[in-house]
Parts: sequence; C-alpha cells; structure tokens
Amino acid sequence: MSKKSIICPACGSSEVARFEKESFSQLTLGSQFSFKEINYKCNACQEEGDFLAETDKNYLVAQKEAQGNLVKQLLETMHSMGITMAMFERVFELPTRTLTRWKNGDFSSSALALLRIVTTYPWIIEVAENKFEKTYSKFAVVTSAAQEFKNDSIIKPAMQPKIPEKNMNSSAIFFISVNNSQASEKSVRPSVVAGG
Repeated sequence: MSKKSIICPACGSSEVARFEKESFSQLTLGSQFSFKEINYKCNACQEEGDFLAETDKNYLVAQKEAQGNLVKQLLETMHSMGITMAMFERVFELPTRTLTRWKNGDFSSSALALLRIVTTYPWIIEVAENKFEKTYSKFAVVTSAAQEFKNDSIIKPAMQPKIPEKNMNSSAIFFISVNNSQASEKSVRPSVVAGG
C-alpha cells in the first residue's frame, strides 16, 4: 500500500517534505503528556503548516488518554479522602454506576471538571448533601477557608488578606489573623456611621 502523496494547498506542488517533533502539554491538576506535532513544508513555494491537521488529531488522542488516567487518579484521591462512589452519585443525583463508567473512559469534560472541583474542595460534598442550601453553602465556604488559614502556619504577613473598612454590608466578618505562626479566629463588626 503506497502512501498518499501530499499536495501543497498553496501552489499544488507535490514537492512537500514532512517533519515530526514530539511536543508536550499539561492537564489541569494532571500530568504532562506528549503528542506528535506534524509540519509540512513545500519545497516549491516554501508554504509551511500541518496540511492534513494531523497534529490536532494526535493532540486530541493523547489528551483523551491523559484525561482517562487523570479521572482514575482523581477517583483514587476521592476514595482516600473517604468519598465513596455511592456517596458521590447520591449527593450529586447521578445515575448509579456513573463513576464506574467514568473510570472506564466514558466521561465528558463536565465530569472531569466536577471531579477536579470535588478533589480540590472536598467540602462541596457536604454542600451537595444539604441540597446546596444557600445559608449552609456560605457557612461551609467560610468554615473551610477559616480552617485552611488556621492550619497553615507559614502565611507571610504580605499574603494575609486585607479586610476593607468601608462599605461593609454584613453585620460580622469572620477571618483569621496569623501572627508569628499562631492562628486565632476573630470577629469584626463594622461600625455604622450615622447618615452614611
């Protein structure tokens, strides 16, 4: 079986050289993966490019394989955090065996995004268990953030959040103050200015 002759799309010449190189890309929260980048150059008119869109195909195949490995890795991470497949499917109201299908390669970009969110913010499981009730959701965000700051003993003063003193709409703002690697929870109540 002979290879198909490549024709330059600019001048129609068949004097086209093919070049390959290995390129790399990185998945969000995943590992690096490689793919073959293909380029053609017409010796007659000097036109260059991937005339047959092979690079895109190679990239998509390599990306899908890397995503499949990432799905398995994220599911293992969730399991080590105590998040079972049954719990995940129940709280997010997914059909039974959804995670098994994802693990076997039948997943979408949305599925991968949800797995990334849950492994990055595991407290979202509790929010989902509480049917995304607004008050509970706010409480979970603040509690999680406070716990993270409390557990982090290497926060540099320049990295500490600045609490605005003007235009505060809530009756209390909870935050963490870290001084000399000692964390303490504080509550600040904004003062109400008459006529403001």
